[in-house]
Amino acid sequence: MMLSGNLATRSPRPTNDVPVVLTLGRTRGVAEHFRALIAKQVRTDMVLEAGSYTSSYNDELSGSYRAIFVVIDSPQALEDNLALIENLRSDNLKPIICAVITGRGAFNKIKYFLAGADFCIKLNTLSDEGDELLGEFFNSEEWQRDINLTLDPTRICLLGGASQKLDISFAEMKILEAFAQTSNHILSHDEIASIMGLNTNFYDPRALEKSISRLRGKIKDMYGTNAIQSIRGYGYRLMRGLISTA
Repeated sequence: MMLSGNLATRSPRPTNDVPVVLTLGRTRGVAEHFRALIAKQVRTDMVLEAGSYTSSYNDELSGSYRAIFVVIDSPQALEDNLALIENLRSDNLKPIICAVITGRGAFNKIKYFLAGADFCIKLNTLSDEGDELLGEFFNSEEWQRDINLTLDPTRICLLGGASQKLDISFAEMKILEAFAQTSNHILSHDEIASIMGLNTNFYDPRALEKSISRLRGKIKDMYGTNAIQSIRGYGYRLMRGLISTA
């Protein structure tokens, strides 16, 4: 991933585990404007960086980020930015990637999810009018998440803090394993049906939905988090960073 110019930071790049949030824009000015917009939303101990992206990619973008915001302020660049997000995700599996799309016009949210984005935020302009939508993101479970779960395929269970052990079925274990091992943490209805051993040409969608709902409910009851979210018309998505494999 190539960045034009140096990253602008609110404070020197940390050398420890201080979380870093990166904003990328078509120009350095766009990225810095959005950085200022979200500064009121993030904790004061977080470092905010801003930079501009170009159409060529290499390994210049590196580091451990809590989140990466890609600001897309040109309708003509919607398709080009799918490639940008794919490249960001291939090199950065842990951070939340959020596509921030401004201006008029529609876009295909599913395409961005499949490219590796975890969120899509649609704003009319990069102004204070977006505070409410940005607030929804920063108040979301994914951003506020404070638990980490481990999938143990040997014992077929999920392990959380304070010795919280959740027994699951073999099919549920395989579904969670498949979610965790995909870079975008997304599975289509047909992919889940195949994992469950259903005939992908004739399975009952209601049976699949019921199975996912049951698994989601188990995790919610034990750990208090909505681990699996529905992507309308496509499938389901696992909350990023929630589950790792033993």
